[in-house]
Amino acid sequence: MSEQAQSRLGSRRNGRPVDRFRRYEDEVIALYHSRLRGINSPLASDPEVWAQCELQGRRIFRDCADSLQAGLTEVSDSHIAEVVDLGSARVQQGVHLTHSVRAGVILFDTVLERLLECTEHVDGIYQGYAAAIRALQQGIGRRLEVGSIAYDSFMLARVREVHDKGHRKLAREIHDQIGNSLSLAMRQLELYELGVSRQNADVPKEVRAAQDAILETLAHTRELVTELRRPAITGCLEAALAAFVASMGDEGVPVQLWVRGLDEWIPTQVSEELFVMVRECLRNSFRHAEAGNIVVHIDIAPHEIQTEIIDDGLGFDVDRVLAGDRTNGLTGLQERADLLGGTLHIGSSAGRGTHVTMWIPIKEDRPLR
Repeated sequence: MSEQAQSRLGSRRNGRPVDRFRRYEDEVIALYHSRLRGINSPLASDPEVWAQCELQGRRIFRDCADSLQAGLTEVSDSHIAEVVDLGSARVQQGVHLTHSVRAGVILFDTVLERLLECTEHVDGIYQGYAAAIRALQQGIGRRLEVGSIAYDSFMLARVREVHDKGHRKLAREIHDQIGNSLSLAMRQLELYELGVSRQNADVPKEVRAAQDAILETLAHTRELVTELRRPAITGCLEAALAAFVASMGDEGVPVQLWVRGLDEWIPTQVSEELFVMVRECLRNSFRHAEAGNIVVHIDIAPHEIQTEIIDDGLGFDVDRVLAGDRTNGLTGLQERADLLGGTLHIGSSAGRGTHVTMWIPIKEDRPLR
């Protein structure tokens, strides 16, 4: 080792571990930047994007140092809210969320290397060290979580915007083309009717029928245009399940329902089957579980659906029930899951509630078996 390196190492080994750790901030950030460049991350190549990453990196590092000093996990939430804007900013900058996830892993490893170096062979450091590790993990995790929610929200808003624009454009075309053509046809028939009446002749019944058909078509066209111009109603699956839960309101069991993702990703047949399966699980919880709470979580991705239905009710012996005579509900669930090419797991035992998990792949070109 060179004299310069020995001197540098010796100076960093002097003082308390937290003081030594704080001296690494600039070096850690520089190494973080270098490692991002090493994997050709777009977070490091654009100066504006990197400036945002550097700011968050320094704040995470300082939370880690503060926790090391206090012996308590201290993660400041005062700057977390600004990460919400970063999610949408990343989309506009053309940076996918996966790059932020990779950057978080690299930052964790980079800071941890220096943290281990500063706390090695130090008596009584465990509490502060553990707190610093938790602060590091929470600081990165919270930012990624908030950023991903903002990313999803921004993308969902963009999809809704495009969806609504398409509906409005179609409404205009229906109104301008079909509506005007029908009105013109109706006007021609009215002129014909006027001419016939001037000759004191009867209007043919075929003309009356044509007028009635055009009037009916015009009414349907106006309804269609009105429907297309309404703001899109999102969360159809969630709305259907919420309506079912509301219809069971007399059961008096609070239900927490979350549906993440877009209904547009689910083929109609799959959506209908999933609704029936979740409804069956809810019915079982309402009627048999005597639960105090029910939680339904559905996560829709472009290629799969993950579903959980959890209650804190009486629970039951799954094997015994499946071996009995009254298994239509559970058997039907399994058959539907098989039909969709998915998996179903029912976890339950007496006094421990019930936890149903379902996984369903989304394949547009695969018909139901």
